[in-house]
Amino acid sequence: MKKLYMIGGTMGVGKTATCQILKQKLDNSVFLDGDWCWDMRPFQVTQETKKIVLENITFLLNNFIQCSAYENIIFCWRYR
Repeated sequence: MKKLYMIGGTMGVGKTATCQILKQKLDNSVFLDGDWCWDMRPFQVTQETKKIVLENITFLLNNFIQCSAYENIIFCWRYR
């Protein structure tokens, strides 16, 4: 059975560290960080970029949910 772990919180509380530990402890796991989708220069938050980021995160999560190789999907994000 697939499990999706969603880790959220403010900056600096250890979301990434927690997700990395979970990834090491759980078999067949993948760690996705929603902040990667915001890693752009220049950093711009507009209606268009928000839409793109949400669509990309949805796409990634759905693909890993459908992938038979991974049982545990760990997702972390600080919503902007």
